Amino acid sequence: MTASSWWETESLAERVEEPFRSDRDFWSSLAAGADAFLTLLAAAAVSVVLAMTGAGAWALLPFVVPAGFVARSALVARGSREHRQAPFTDRRAWRDAERTAVAKAFAPVLRRPRHPFS
Repeated sequence: MTASSWWETESLAERVEEPFRSDRDFWSSLAAGADAFLTLLAAAAVSVVLAMTGAGAWALLPFVVPAGFVARSALVARGSREHRQAPFTDRRAWRDAERTAVAKAFAPVLRRPRHPFS
């Protein structure tokens, strides 16, 4: 048997309906979005410190990391949209279902354990 994915291990998938529950790309995009949010908070703090020390344009540099996470999240979400959208009657039904899934899982994904070297 293969090892469970982090969202299955943490029982996050129980909060979300199909087709999102079993979609690795949905969870990957959601995790990148959560990481973007957390790094944005850190970048803002570092940027304020840099701006106060007179670093000028260098104060924008910390925002590169959150921008990378946002780009990753968008690319993964865009790439998986077609196979997730198929079960829904129209684009609006899919959008509402995806928003519901994200709303149910975003806070727990923010609190998920991160193991960068595993």
